[in-house]
Amino acid sequence: MRSLLLSTLLISSIHAITIDDINDKPSSRQKNFLIWQFLHQDINATEASNAFYQVENVNERFLFDYAAKTDEPEIKYTVACMQQPACNLPTIEQDDCLMLALTPAKATALLPQEREKIATQLNNKFGTTEWLRAMNQESLFTSTNNLYNESIVFRLAGAEYRHIHFNHPLTSEVIDALAQSNDFAKIVFLTVTDPAMDELQQAFSTISSGNFDPQTHFFLAMNAIKFKRIDIALDHLKESKRLYYSPIDKDKTLFWEYQITKNEKFLNELSKSLDINMYVLYARELLNLPTENYFTTLPTTHNNHSINGIDPFQWREFAEEIKSSTSDSIASLIDRCDSEDSIGVQGYILERTYEPYIHNFTMPYDQYMMTLSNDEKALVYALMRQETRFIPGLISRSFALGLMQIMPFNIDSISKVLPEKPTTYFDMLQPDLSIKYSVYHLKHLISHLYNPLLVAYGYNGGLGSTKRLLTEGKRFLPGEYEPYLSMEIIGNDENREYGKRVLANYVIYKKILGEPVSIMTLFDNLIQPSQSDYFRAEALMKVQMLSQNE
Repeated sequence: MRSLLLSTLLISSIHAITIDDINDKPSSRQKNFLIWQFLHQDINATEASNAFYQVENVNERFLFDYAAKTDEPEIKYTVACMQQPACNLPTIEQDDCLMLALTPAKATALLPQEREKIATQLNNKFGTTEWLRAMNQESLFTSTNNLYNESIVFRLAGAEYRHIHFNHPLTSEVIDALAQSNDFAKIVFLTVTDPAMDELQQAFSTISSGNFDPQTHFFLAMNAIKFKRIDIALDHLKESKRLYYSPIDKDKTLFWEYQITKNEKFLNELSKSLDINMYVLYARELLNLPTENYFTTLPTTHNNHSINGIDPFQWREFAEEIKSSTSDSIASLIDRCDSEDSIGVQGYILERTYEPYIHNFTMPYDQYMMTLSNDEKALVYALMRQETRFIPGLISRSFALGLMQIMPFNIDSISKVLPEKPTTYFDMLQPDLSIKYSVYHLKHLISHLYNPLLVAYGYNGGLGSTKRLLTEGKRFLPGEYEPYLSMEIIGNDENREYGKRVLANYVIYKKILGEPVSIMTLFDNLIQPSQSDYFRAEALMKVQMLSQNE
């Protein structure tokens, strides 16, 4: 749930944010959230200015919101130019405004003569616009003469444009030149994660080496596997494993080395990893080994002054103390959060202190889930653990709130249905309300998505994007390396890794709750539409009905 729409229901609440609420807070995303709400209230230009210039790291969202309130002509001019639609580009006379309005995505809607006119008018005055002329070629990446500008177009003009102008075989000379360019990592990512770019994928499947970052090596490995170039894939996996830092990334290279060689030395090494992720659980299930390096309960007291992590500013300060703590000072920190409603904070400290040796799979706030089935509870905990590690006062960069990181627009929508209505967005930092709202949203997702991995995709990226992923992307179909290959080449980085983590969390919580589930069964389920999701199951049923009627 990461996209942000203009929310109005609670912003107009009687519990309005004041400038004093903002002034005494330290610069942080928590303060940015206050400012964002303040800018949507009925305030004057001076009040807006006082708040806006306290934003930490201004982005377009804040700039556009501020432009609607301010009387600063430069701000209004800048935003008005940035928001000009593509159809207006050829008629903009001011060069600075035209440059603010111009993007490769908008330029795709222009005629060749209009792109040439704009390139001539700007004449590289504010930076290169030669990429406009590159767009007037019928096919790109056909020679090494203009790869810099063509790469700009590839990255920024959009998927549809790439499909038409870039999806074709490449000469070895062009491949070698691209592999040495600064844009190559992004080009590989956009190519390998897009099923429609099949011809360019095939061209990249011949790349056997290079000085790439670990993720680019990994994507090239996945691409080589798709085209059955196993030796090339192994070379890239070896390099990515050498360069990767995080445990889950190292584990995924071992997983794939096993998948394409069936050499059990990789499986055995993977099973010994200290991390708890889907790759390790897969290896241990195949080898019939237990996963035990996690804790589920913690001692508690009746300390009424425990830090429970609900106040976002208090949590920010305490989190800094945790970061700077040592093994000698950790006990005093735990003493400050050892009550029943502070289990999440206590578990967070212990896990952070003893990672990677032991992991936090506690079940705080269970009292708010008494009506849920064990399966629903396992899914809630799996999501909660990934979203916030059980810290209720978190506010994300996109202003997702609370234990379950619910977006403001979702709060607005759900509050129209549920009887429990927050009076301000900050009410969603209360665990009971956060869980109640997320469960409502989750049940809607579960009615369409039957596999916990897909539910995680939907919770993180939205039901619509998950539907497109399943129905338009030629993914999660039967195949030698499925569903694993599909899981690795999803184009949204956050969504891809989020789903993996939630799936592993779900398997562990199902075990804790006395309903163990096979991760292999969950994997197999993904390539069976009738068991994995409503969208493909419905489409399959329609095809079968048409076939019977013929």
